[in-house]
Amino acid sequence: MGTVYLILKTIVAVLSCVKSSALSSSQGNLVVRCNQSEKSALVKFREDCSNSMDRFSSWITEEDCCNWRGVMCSNQTGQWHVTMLDLRGHGPAENSQGDQVSDSLLDLPYLSYLDLSSNNFLQGQVPEFIGSLKNLEYLNLSNANFRGMIPDHLGNLSQLQYLDLSGNEYALRANKLDWLHGLSSLKVLELGGVDLSLVVNWLDAVNMLPSLVKLGFFACELNTLPLRLSAINFTQLQILDLSFNKFNSPMPYWLFNISQSLSVINFQRSQLRASIPDAFESMSYLTMFDLSDNYLAGEFPKTLGLIADDDNSTRPSLRELYLSNNQLKGSLPPGIAQLSELEVLDLASNSMDGVITEDFLNFSHLQVLVLSSNSFMVNISSDWTPPFDLDTIGLQSCQIGPDFPRWLQTQKDFVSIDISSNNISGIVPDWFWNISMKVEYMNLSSNNLGGKLPDFSSKLNLSVLDMSNNSFFGPLPHFSLSMMSLILAENMITGTISPICESLVVNNSLSYLDLSLNALSGSIPDCWTQGNNLVVLNLAYNNLSGMIPNSAGHLVHLKALILGKNALSGELPASLKYLTNLYVMDLGLNFLSGKIPEWIGENMGNLMILQLSYNEFDGNIPLQLCQLKDLKYFNLAGNSLSGKIPRCIDNFLTMAMVEADKSFIYDPYTVYRKALLNVLIRMNPVSSKFMVFDLAHNHLSGDIPGEITSLVGLTFLRLSNNNLTGEIPPDVGTMKLLEYLDLSRNSLSCSIPTSISLLHSLARFNLSYNNLSGKIPSGFPMASPDASSFIGNQHLCGLPLTEDCSKPLYNDFSCRIENKGLQDEVKNDGFEVTSFYFGLAAGFAVSFWAFWITLLLSRSCRYAYFQFLDKWSDKIYVMIAIKVARLRNKLA
Repeated sequence: MGTVYLILKTIVAVLSCVKSSALSSSQGNLVVRCNQSEKSALVKFREDCSNSMDRFSSWITEEDCCNWRGVMCSNQTGQWHVTMLDLRGHGPAENSQGDQVSDSLLDLPYLSYLDLSSNNFLQGQVPEFIGSLKNLEYLNLSNANFRGMIPDHLGNLSQLQYLDLSGNEYALRANKLDWLHGLSSLKVLELGGVDLSLVVNWLDAVNMLPSLVKLGFFACELNTLPLRLSAINFTQLQILDLSFNKFNSPMPYWLFNISQSLSVINFQRSQLRASIPDAFESMSYLTMFDLSDNYLAGEFPKTLGLIADDDNSTRPSLRELYLSNNQLKGSLPPGIAQLSELEVLDLASNSMDGVITEDFLNFSHLQVLVLSSNSFMVNISSDWTPPFDLDTIGLQSCQIGPDFPRWLQTQKDFVSIDISSNNISGIVPDWFWNISMKVEYMNLSSNNLGGKLPDFSSKLNLSVLDMSNNSFFGPLPHFSLSMMSLILAENMITGTISPICESLVVNNSLSYLDLSLNALSGSIPDCWTQGNNLVVLNLAYNNLSGMIPNSAGHLVHLKALILGKNALSGELPASLKYLTNLYVMDLGLNFLSGKIPEWIGENMGNLMILQLSYNEFDGNIPLQLCQLKDLKYFNLAGNSLSGKIPRCIDNFLTMAMVEADKSFIYDPYTVYRKALLNVLIRMNPVSSKFMVFDLAHNHLSGDIPGEITSLVGLTFLRLSNNNLTGEIPPDVGTMKLLEYLDLSRNSLSCSIPTSISLLHSLARFNLSYNNLSGKIPSGFPMASPDASSFIGNQHLCGLPLTEDCSKPLYNDFSCRIENKGLQDEVKNDGFEVTSFYFGLAAGFAVSFWAFWITLLLSRSCRYAYFQFLDKWSDKIYVMIAIKVARLRNKLA
């Protein structure tokens, strides 16, 4: 490939001057004698390193140090000196460890080449004294676990041609790059993974390197990308890698001013926006162009098809083109067919369209063809013989059906194939299963393919197999130990899952298993002891029965356990408490029984989805479940749970939006999140932003805890068909993301809170069959709420019910305390309220007896009091008589 060739060419050029005079003692008959002081410096360096006995096994003090492994000497000024130290790590046994680099290197004054890469310096800092090694031309400290600030003293290395500080686990940083000005001879600069987010003038600093051939600033947290440069000094730049940054910018215009030298341009996942400039006609040396995973829009640049090598204008130079995962539209220009040297064409996941015929695919050197997830129509004749032999075939959603593509029969060595979602029908031809013994990835999902699956046990390279959403039938096939991901969901596979046990032996690779939505039967075999690598286990929507086996507790790396919609029974085995890495536990729609174990809350602190609905669990909801602060889907509906809803639910911090929603994408299986959402949406009609709290169809009692209104991230709340009493929490209006609210078929009382009018996202709503009273609040969030949402509440009135509110409103005695602050006092501060009533009672008693004792002791007071009563009783009698007379006259 052109990229690799240029890198090797650059490194060879750098090293040629370093090694030109280096000789070993085995060359000719020369006897090389190591300088004693330099030898002592090397011994000191060895002593400061640990865990590297293999590396220094040849460093025997009695022997000439120029013969030691990794040491090279050359004749300088008539004497032999150490000029090269190549101590890069080649595995754990050889990796040196130490928190710092020994300053004994200062006693190697002629050192021009230093490679300490792939060692472990335990997050020590890059030593400043390296800037004093004046003769250094090559310095490689990559992947060596350094941290901290890059020392400015490196700018003193005026002869340096190669500098690599990349790959130090993103722990190195720099606030400025002014020190680069002193490296005028630098040809290769690799700072990948160094935090440069605070550097504002990084491009100006790089522009002061006139000899620069390669610039590697990938994943540097860069957030500025100047579009123009007044003058360009790095005119010899051939390789530019600015991938994995955060520019949020269009492509810079200065790229096209150095077009005569650039061979490699890489802006992958750098948040580029706008359109791709159509100005590539002068980039005659461009061999690799990567703009994948950005936000680029517009059409495919037509001038990309005009790139040609100046030395031979009939031979285009572009070999690798990556434009996947953008927002490009339109069709491919005819000129792309002129890129006869093309080896990689990746346009996946755009919005491109048009018809792709054989004329567009006349690339004799093509190895990677990925057109997936566009709106292309690949229209190729059945007898076409392609001029290429592909390694990677990516034609998802390219409308290549309904017949199985026969031209694939010519592709004998593909490693990866994806022809999913193409409406291909019929039986997969026998020749396809054995056409390539090199295949590692095979995806035929979401077609109309049928037949029995073959035996895959002989395909030792096959690691990912996805045949989901087809019509394959028959028993499960056998698989090799190298299988990592097996997805056969949504087919018609029958029988038991025992063939999986044959693959779950020592040293197996299986990490993702999805057999959901089939017709598998029998029990789940107790064979999971060797399933240490499993991350996802999905056996949902089958006919499996019996108990969950105890050996499932050995799946200690499992993140998703999905066994819903089967006929499983019995209690949850205690061994499941060892699955401490679970993010998803879905055991809903079975016949599981017993109490919900407390260890779910105590041991599974990462759980985001807990789905135990429609089983036969009983008892109270364990308070320990409140420890699951990351929950975003909580469903215990359809059981026989009793007791109260725990008030500690306000500890569900993700639902409360106190903590951020964690991702549960399991790399490299990024499709899993979408698949899981689809399963959950089938079970509950919620949006893709789901946050679910569902306790419906149980025997829960008591009030709805006010703490539930702190779960402001909820989109789905269902507490229907229980025995809940009391009022609807007045602050329900704070849950502004709610789309579904069902509190029906309980014994809730009092009025509907007026704050409910603030629930503007509400789409489905049900308060029917309760004891609610009063007027239905106006300004209801739904445009026209259905009367069925309110029926069964005898004392409700107002639209959309036919009962108007002209009659006196029902006075519910249980709702006499209307002041929310007083309610909170009754609920939370019993001592203060009780003291208040004690005081009130004491005051009443004192006043009462003071009044009556006065009457008993004073005759004059008694006469005055009874005279007062007689006077007012007469007045009251006369008033009542007049009112009754008037009422009779009206009715007469």
